[in-house]
Amino acid sequence: MRLIKTLRGGAAYYMTELLLEPFLDAAKDHIDNRLAKILPSDTSLPYAHLFDAARYSLLSSAKRLRPLLVLATATSYGASLECALDPACALELVHTYSLIHDDLPSMDDDDFRRGKPTLHKVYPEAHAILTGDYLLTRAFEILAQAPNLTDTKKIQLVRSLAAHAGAHGMLGGQVIDLASENKQIDWKTLELMHHYKTGSLLIACLEFGGIIGSAPADDLVLLQNIGRNIGIAFQIIDDTLDVTSSLEQMGKLSGSDLAHQKSTALSFFNLEECQQQAQTLLTRALSELQQLSQPAPLLASLFHRLVERNC
Repeated sequence: MRLIKTLRGGAAYYMTELLLEPFLDAAKDHIDNRLAKILPSDTSLPYAHLFDAARYSLLSSAKRLRPLLVLATATSYGASLECALDPACALELVHTYSLIHDDLPSMDDDDFRRGKPTLHKVYPEAHAILTGDYLLTRAFEILAQAPNLTDTKKIQLVRSLAAHAGAHGMLGGQVIDLASENKQIDWKTLELMHHYKTGSLLIACLEFGGIIGSAPADDLVLLQNIGRNIGIAFQIIDDTLDVTSSLEQMGKLSGSDLAHQKSTALSFFNLEECQQQAQTLLTRALSELQQLSQPAPLLASLFHRLVERNC
């Protein structure tokens, strides 16, 4: 059992991972229930299969790491779950859209996601593309209609998501990824790709929580830095799991990166060195977490899970 130490005003607080379990269980249930409600299932519409496809991908078994990060951050600043839930779900819609498009034959051409056939294996490829487009646009609609938030906060959330999911965020990272196939790239380029493709949405999660919780401006800057370090660490571990885990563990086929001749952290370091790199980034993120104006033990514990996972 891990003890998590947070320092505030010279006092030390120790929290065990046992305190994380009730939060994760309750929050994940709220997230799953809300996701099921914000996607309609109206068979009377001539395009009802669009919603069926979206629900197929979105409501499959998933860890919900990104919305959990939003809720953990927001509650650290005293915000209610009711204020944070819809924005958290909006981020999960964007994440799912990115997975649908990432799995397409023109991208990574993967057959499995979250333990079942990828969307383009169940529906026509063009339909899978449109489903991803729907989830992306629906996410912004959810933010615009989010209850219990001021218009100012809604605008801040929309701006954050647009930036982190766009050309200078997740999309930019995806472009670097595609352009780097069958090529030797340097570590700086790979790190930038990981920062954009994976880290950008994780930064958005922390930024969302900070905005919802009215975090000070200095904290928002710190949360962005923390998200960058955790994002790169998360992807380094993901690179290692691509070659060490099974379909049952990861929900997708292993060896995908190798099959597509992609550069990964393992192109530069062995498994042990990758673990060390990720731990260094985790330590840096935890140190920055201590500088926030509010203690965030839930985030600290989630960070450990993100980096020290085996699936």
